[in-house]
Amino acid sequence: MIPEPLVISSETLNQIGDSSVKGDLDICVTCGQCVSRCFLTHDYPDMNPRKIIRKALFGRAQEIIDSEFIWACTLCGRCTTDCPKNISMDILIRRLRGLAWAQGKAPKRLCEGIEKIREFGNNTGVDSEEFRDTAEWIAEECEEELQEISEEASNVPFDREGAEILYMPNPREYTSNPNMFQAYLKFFGHVKADWTLSSRVFDVTNWPYYLGDQEDAVALVRAIVDETRKLGAKILVTTECGHGFKILRKDSEKWLGEPVDFETLSIIELAHRYFKEGRLKLRKGAIEKTVTYHDPCNVGRKVGIFEGPRELLRFVSANFVEMWPNRKYSICCGGGGSVSQNTDMGSKRLEHAAIKRDQILRTGADILTTSCQNCLTQLGDLQARYNIPVEIKSVMELVVEAIEPSTR
Repeated sequence: MIPEPLVISSETLNQIGDSSVKGDLDICVTCGQCVSRCFLTHDYPDMNPRKIIRKALFGRAQEIIDSEFIWACTLCGRCTTDCPKNISMDILIRRLRGLAWAQGKAPKRLCEGIEKIREFGNNTGVDSEEFRDTAEWIAEECEEELQEISEEASNVPFDREGAEILYMPNPREYTSNPNMFQAYLKFFGHVKADWTLSSRVFDVTNWPYYLGDQEDAVALVRAIVDETRKLGAKILVTTECGHGFKILRKDSEKWLGEPVDFETLSIIELAHRYFKEGRLKLRKGAIEKTVTYHDPCNVGRKVGIFEGPRELLRFVSANFVEMWPNRKYSICCGGGGSVSQNTDMGSKRLEHAAIKRDQILRTGADILTTSCQNCLTQLGDLQARYNIPVEIKSVMELVVEAIEPSTR
């Protein structure tokens, strides 16, 4: 049976629960700016941003839903950065993904992650006891370094009511990349942060967002907001996680329909604040190799954090060089929007990102850094696939390397 044609109207778009669609699709003037900025255009000649809008308007939405393009799209937003009609393509793609998911056509791994989230509250299936044990074990693995900072630095605080900061990690920190968690422990120790973890809510990521599953996406935001309030934290600090941070910073109030009565910062912003206040003491030029910075799409283009990471990097590195284009025109790493989590994409996500490879090579940098763990994973895979002669590190890893030794 051939399904009825589905026309995507602004009313249909609003079913996703996101009111940030700034223009109706039918006001698209087909100028082509979006096509020139989409790094997938050459890989999907029959399915680019402009064609998606036209197909949706002309009742060919099922064709889009059945396309691999909606899962190859990283929701980076570069396509409509300067759209003259302010059309938000990432919202449209999420809506189309939601329709595909409802038809049973979503990637298997993402669907499995949703089931774990519904059962455990995180996409890895880790329960509270295992999380606590793992976090404490990771701290023990670098206990000697933490003890050099202070006696308290090696103690992982859980569920401390009244702590100034609630830190929300990425599951990579307690599964595949514990070095990141250790870097954050060292940072908190050096600045003598008044912080805590929650043993009940400990995943900043939001996989339902990827699938256009608004009900579960809002539930995750609700859990984090309620936990922050329960513990009485003044600042919710998120790890280096692009989409999770962006959702909490930009979307949470309109999704929940209420004001959020605490500050939401990325850990990069917190580090930059402490640096400016003199609380975070860094060694100027401590990183002797040439450093370049990749702007994560969510942290940069969607939230507008550009200068803080650069100010830190320019201070700690002896030679900082820019990629071009950068800031709001930065080219996506190719792994965002669930693409790096989607095993169905196979090696295509690395082939699609060849333009990013070339951009990195043109800098001549020795170290490529960024402030998003998803980007770090994709860039690391890209480096290995094409043997790019760079080290991949997070901004916070370089910051921690450059901290003045403790004089306690």
